[in-house]
Amino acid sequence: MPDVIEKLNHSIVQHGPINGRVYLMKLDERDMPSIVPALEHLARDKGYEKIFVKAPARHKDEFAQAGYDQEAIIPHYFKGREDAVFMAKYFSPNRRQVNDRQDIIEVLSVAQRYEPTRSRNTDDRFGVQICQSNDAAEMSRLYKTVFKTYPFPVFDPHYLIESINSHVTYFCIRRDNRIVALAAAEMDPDNLAAEMTDFATLSEHRRQGMANCLLQAMDTEMTQQGLQTAYSIARSLSAGMNITFVKNGYQYGGTLGNNTHIAGRIESMNIWYKNL
Repeated sequence: MPDVIEKLNHSIVQHGPINGRVYLMKLDERDMPSIVPALEHLARDKGYEKIFVKAPARHKDEFAQAGYDQEAIIPHYFKGREDAVFMAKYFSPNRRQVNDRQDIIEVLSVAQRYEPTRSRNTDDRFGVQICQSNDAAEMSRLYKTVFKTYPFPVFDPHYLIESINSHVTYFCIRRDNRIVALAAAEMDPDNLAAEMTDFATLSEHRRQGMANCLLQAMDTEMTQQGLQTAYSIARSLSAGMNITFVKNGYQYGGTLGNNTHIAGRIESMNIWYKNL
């Protein structure tokens, strides 16, 4: 059974057996502090190994008192004024133990040697386009080709259509009238923020800078829409993606340990953020 996105009281959570955790994606203030025991009840009832939350910094102490530790931060996430903290609670010693932490540190070290690129017009080289609902079937096929597993249901065309029609703008690059690279800007207009996510490039088109061009186009579009903060939850061992964010002026916000089931296994994820 795939992970689901649903409401817990008034807040939005993702949970399920694939990721083996609960993710509090959007906290509704009406749910504080009752959401704290509700999350734990859900995790224990389902046998999950981790809860992680994205919450306003003013609630940090309430989660800390319930056994959460801060793993990452995005300054000024909420309407450009209040920080967002990512806090985690583990229910398994194995899930808490990050065995490849040294590899993660080395990837970060390599990425942070790069300087932000001043040029902002390389997307013209590839003709970045915004996807439409009638692209959903082709988009899902690309995601299935690139990823063995994925934390969100991007293999399902119906999910892609629903997200396109609500709060997500997908960007693509085509070759010979075929989509070869994709990414998405998942907008949170209430907080003037967007998550840059779902990057995927067919293997034969990698190492050409397509992810970089997609991100530049996404940053430009989100800025034009009046958003103030962009961020991403990126695979911590993907040197290419971490370098891409550094080259586009994103800053490191922390690492989410053993957080996401992607490409066939649980991986730690890095938070990158940028003031648009």
